[in-house]
Formats: sequence, structure tokens, C-alpha cells
Amino acid sequence: MKAKQISRLVILSTIVLAAGISGCNQTPNTGNIPVNEDSVRNHILPIREAIAYTKKFRNARDTFYRQLPPLQSGLNLGQAESFNRDAIAILLNQKDSLGNEAAGVRIYYGLDAGGQVRMILVPYDMNGNDIINQLIGNKAASIPGIPRANAFWADGQTVENGQRCPVVCSNSNSGLNGQ
Repeated sequence: MKAKQISRLVILSTIVLAAGISGCNQTPNTGNIPVNEDSVRNHILPIREAIAYTKKFRNARDTFYRQLPPLQSGLNLGQAESFNRDAIAILLNQKDSLGNEAAGVRIYYGLDAGGQVRMILVPYDMNGNDIINQLIGNKAASIPGIPRANAFWADGQTVENGQRCPVVCSNSNSGLNGQ
């Protein structure tokens, strides 16, 4: 009986030791996307400067609109546009034609049918080339006798249609939206 208990203790100790060793090289999962702070460093802007930039932009925009009222309806600049985490993640998860991960996200400015300036987000590769892929599948309903209207997706997709400010704006805590 004593030999049986020793065997069990040896087996249990081996399992605990093996589990501990196998976990030594694993980095803890913090739930954060990995970040290289050195590559971010030149993009960092102190909040006071950011507030000054956004204030200067709003003042210049409003001055243009006062001087040229038709400009507001033909080139509605808004203040900001927000995109959810999934929209950014799907872009960063894209791979170029060689299978390399996206190096970043480029933002183009576009003008929609209503005259609103819109941000169009596209991933780019390590050489600075846009990566144009199909981001999500087409979930269009299949209607007998009517061809699926997905030909416009055949050449790839981008991310747009963020939540515009004004209308959907942050609270005044940051100071960036002028409130």
C-alpha cells in the first residue's frame, strides 16, 4: 500500500513539474494586441497639442464655411469619425500577396453622395502598398431568378462608414471635440 502511495506521489509530482516547465516560456495573455513601442514613438502626440490641433481645425473649417456657405453642404468636413475595434482588427489581419501581415492602416479621404468628407481605411504592406482583399463574405440573400449583386466586391473591400462627429461625439472629458 505504501508503494502505491509513493507511485501516485511520483506521478503527481511529475505532472506538476511537467506543467510548470511547459509554461515557463509562455508569455501571459494580457488580452492586449502586441505593440512595439519604438515603432509607435514617432506617432505619439501630447494631448495638449492634439487639443490645439483640433481647435485650430474647427476654427479654420468654420471660417471657411462663413466665407463660403455653399462649401458646408458640398464639402462637409465634420470633426471626427470613429471605427470600432473589429473594423480596425480586420484591416490589421490582412496579408499581402506574399502572406506577410499588414504593416499598418492608411486613411484616404473621400466625399460621399451627401457631400460629407469620409475616411476610407485600407491596410498597407511593409513596402507601403495598399492591400486590397475581400474583408468579409457577402451575406446577400439568394433570390431565384435574380443574380447576386456582389460583382462590386470582386476586386476587394475597404472600411468606411465610421460614426461621424458631430452626431456621435465623445464626451467633453478629452477636450478634443471642443466641448
